[in-house]
Amino acid sequence: MAPKIRFSCVLCGECCRRYWITVTLDDLANIYLNLGLLPSRVAALYPKAVAGDWGYPAVKLSDGREYYLVLRKKIDGSCIFTKWMNGELVCSIHDYKPLTCRYYPFIYRPGPVITMELYDGAIGYCPGIGKGNYYDLSREAATVSLSISSKKRLEEFVNKWNKEEADRGNLSAFMKRLDGEVIRLAAARASSS
Repeated sequence: MAPKIRFSCVLCGECCRRYWITVTLDDLANIYLNLGLLPSRVAALYPKAVAGDWGYPAVKLSDGREYYLVLRKKIDGSCIFTKWMNGELVCSIHDYKPLTCRYYPFIYRPGPVITMELYDGAIGYCPGIGKGNYYDLSREAATVSLSISSKKRLEEFVNKWNKEEADRGNLSAFMKRLDGEVIRLAAARASSS
């Protein structure tokens, strides 16, 4: 039986400001399909040396450093897809936001049995925890396999880049390849639907 946790998002936007939001090729393809924005316009690379180990695929560039693929932020530190409406910071891409965002303040732990749990870093920080009705984690649990395959697809893309281009590839070259990959993925999705 899953633990019962009260949670209701209060639309404060703190999670949209506090964290760098990691994205996958699938997340970027969803944004591209819905808004027509290429990854080079919405994504950035965040230094792994600053972030620490997130257990996420890291892109290597010719400067010898490793980076995580994240959504860009505004000057105020919030995600580029947030906007203020009636005093609440809301997500303008809510219907197709990255899976990382969909799970928060919960995380999943893959293994023989996949578990969902409250993220320790959110306790005492996210004001929605403890509010509202008991939260049904089964909705998020149903998407975990999608998240795992999406992360694997990103890992394969990053590993290929790191093997072929890390010693000579700069940010511009990486973003150009990323744009091309996302366009291909989006086209494949569009033709299969």
